[in-house]
Amino acid sequence: MSNTFPHHPSVTITRPELTADTVLDDITTRLPTTARAIFTLLFDTAVSTLQTRGHSQGVSQVVIHQPVEIMCRVLAISRVTFYKHLRTLKTCGLVDSRGHTADWYGLARKTGTVFAVSFKAGHSARLRWFDLKHQWRNLQADTESGTRTAWRFLQGLQSHPSAKTAANTALKAWAVKPGTTSKPVTNDCKPTATEYVYSLDLLTDTHPTRRAESVDRYAKALAAGYGDHTNLNFWRWLLWRSIEGDQIGQNTLYQLQNALTRLKADIEEWKGLKSPGALLVHRLKVAGIWDSLSRT
Repeated sequence: MSNTFPHHPSVTITRPELTADTVLDDITTRLPTTARAIFTLLFDTAVSTLQTRGHSQGVSQVVIHQPVEIMCRVLAISRVTFYKHLRTLKTCGLVDSRGHTADWYGLARKTGTVFAVSFKAGHSARLRWFDLKHQWRNLQADTESGTRTAWRFLQGLQSHPSAKTAANTALKAWAVKPGTTSKPVTNDCKPTATEYVYSLDLLTDTHPTRRAESVDRYAKALAAGYGDHTNLNFWRWLLWRSIEGDQIGQNTLYQLQNALTRLKADIEEWKGLKSPGALLVHRLKVAGIWDSLSRT
């Protein structure tokens, strides 16, 4: 197999700042003020998450986990009003959303809501299977802590002198690490390998002049996270081929996400696994995409 990588020259391009209004102004539907406010809140929270994680804003959409109760506190609206206008945003393709559940002492309990937020005119936001299966938070641990819940935060907010600002900060912190309501320290927010796997689709939307840098960062994180430090070039090759396959409609990044999720479970169950890269290749062959990656 030839480990050759596309060459991307270093070019500096000044891009206009992306705002919620930039996206909203491109739709033909006249949105009510409340619907615009909900979208702007989701959009600004998603931008903050990208900045904290060090990702480019040149993406089609961003998926975040949020507590609707705190969002309603920031917007000063009821849940009924929130969901009424959320339906409008979903109809326009600006947002997709679904309640997320997790195990709580053997019972399914809601952890919050997962939102896909459109970042590009003409792109209809959509949640994927992987978004809904992702373990956004450890609900059991959060409830046992007595502090890491939206209910507890709102209780403490009643006497806060700047309640709206505090709630807005809480949403940004929650988006980075669901269950957390205090402002995150950027240096403590280095993504785990699992988070890199989850955000693989961002690579397709990263601007071409920054893609090589992003691929290298992802490759190093995945090689380290999967205990395959000595095979870094393989991970770079795999990411480049997956991006190229995705761009021609082969859905390879999604397949890679699934294979990496399965590999993580294999590593945890199979102590002493010596060649995680080889097992990953096997998984990709089983998924039926290895041959196409090799030919891309």
